[in-house]
Amino acid sequence: MRPVLSAEQMRAFDAQIIEAGVSGSILMENAGRGAAHLIGLKLRPRALGQAPHTGSSVAGSCVRCADERSLAGAKVLVLAGSGNNGGDGFVVARHLAARGAAVSVLMTCPSERLSGDAQLAFLAMEAINVRGISLFEADFRAHIADADCIVDALLGTGAEREVTGALREVIDCVNSSAAYVVALDIPSGLHATTGAVLGASVRAQHTVTFAHLKQGLLTTYGHEHAVNITLSHIGVPSALPAEIDPVAWLLEERDVRARLPARAATSHKGSAGRVVVVAGSPGAIGAARLTPRAALRGGAGLVTICSDAEVISKLEEETAEVMTHAWTSDGPAAAEELLFSRADALIVGPGLGQSEWAHAAIRSVLLAGRPTVVDADALRFIATTGRAFWREHQPGAWCVLTPHPAEAAALLSVSTSAIEADRFGAVQELTSNYGATVLLKGSRPLMCAPGRAPVVSAFGSPALATGGSGDVLCGILAAQLVGAPGISTIFDRLLVAVALQGQAAELWTQENGDRGLLASEIGDLVPRVMARWG
Repeated sequence: MRPVLSAEQMRAFDAQIIEAGVSGSILMENAGRGAAHLIGLKLRPRALGQAPHTGSSVAGSCVRCADERSLAGAKVLVLAGSGNNGGDGFVVARHLAARGAAVSVLMTCPSERLSGDAQLAFLAMEAINVRGISLFEADFRAHIADADCIVDALLGTGAEREVTGALREVIDCVNSSAAYVVALDIPSGLHATTGAVLGASVRAQHTVTFAHLKQGLLTTYGHEHAVNITLSHIGVPSALPAEIDPVAWLLEERDVRARLPARAATSHKGSAGRVVVVAGSPGAIGAARLTPRAALRGGAGLVTICSDAEVISKLEEETAEVMTHAWTSDGPAAAEELLFSRADALIVGPGLGQSEWAHAAIRSVLLAGRPTVVDADALRFIATTGRAFWREHQPGAWCVLTPHPAEAAALLSVSTSAIEADRFGAVQELTSNYGATVLLKGSRPLMCAPGRAPVVSAFGSPALATGGSGDVLCGILAAQLVGAPGISTIFDRLLVAVALQGQAAELWTQENGDRGLLASEIGDLVPRVMARWG
């Protein structure tokens, strides 16, 4: 996994490197040069093997980047602040100008107020006749409208205060422009640790962040404002000192491969695991269809759906692979005796509703002592009438809670906006309060377990914004949980399930675009993903 740092931890990392003897100006130069290279690729993309436009028979990446006319005609605007982020911008401006781009630099402070590494970068930029002018004295709207590419180097990772006044006007103008916007390190106005928007934030198409990923980039607002993120090295090893323990980790494909168990040649349906799904109600029968099917697609050997008798009667007309059990007057107690005690994993909540029998079923499942996916209506029960039940029985050790932001807000008795303003803090508080493994859903899903740092997934695509995708995830997750031999492995199986769903959506998007995906198709693609990663 790749480490994710808070703003404070990133400052500590930089300080240690500088103390070891690598000057801040070298780090700034490496950061700016790396960003300029990536920007240059965007402004003048080259085909594989394409020679420089000089007609020379000497080709290759380094020659292309050294060509002083490779960016001729490109109009770049660098918006530079007074700190080190502005210094990164000065380095970018110099390198792009050296390749022939027409570069304008608008500064939030007079050059005489610059200091340290930023001042050195400014002087080097001026030495090649690239001038910086005052952002607030110039017609910044005209500059923004004229640019092909805007480089955001205004605030950086140290921003803490709300963006107001003229600077907010500048950011609003950037966000309404047609230019391609590249943010250096983090979009200005986005809190580097929490991911909260500080009044206003630049909406970039590409963010080049340096040395390590910042926590705020991997949130809902971070995804919205940073969009495509490239991690650029700054010329030093990325290994963290012992005193810096990352606040979170980014899940990568190799992590999933290592956790995806191989199936034995002698496997049979019993050894592949039994999943019992308690889901569906009249008017919400879709969940009772999608969730069991996804569990089978995820690899479970036997799946049983328990639901209202009316739901089961409809399912029996169309279900071939899934067994059924209807609640009658004997209630959940009979289901517990017949099914729960033999299940390897349980799912409770999708489409279940808030009826009296639904609440009884939720209580019964939570007391079964099996790895359990708790979703949707079961989460609503816990957040309202079930709080006392949860406190009394403390079933969290075997449970995976899977709230979306509104459900998380109900569980923590806060607003949804409060959840999104600090997703990392929210998932840790949910884990602590409920003693459970937690998946906080969103475009950057967050996973946390007691005693573990949060893990964030970047797998997925906007195509997942389709009804029933959460039901399918429950089934995929339960199929992974049947192989979990103990509490300590539940978290690892959660990581696998989230990645499988996300990668399935990516596969579909590559072939079909970012909309129109049916929830059932997500589960149907999971075997392909497992075959590719297994």
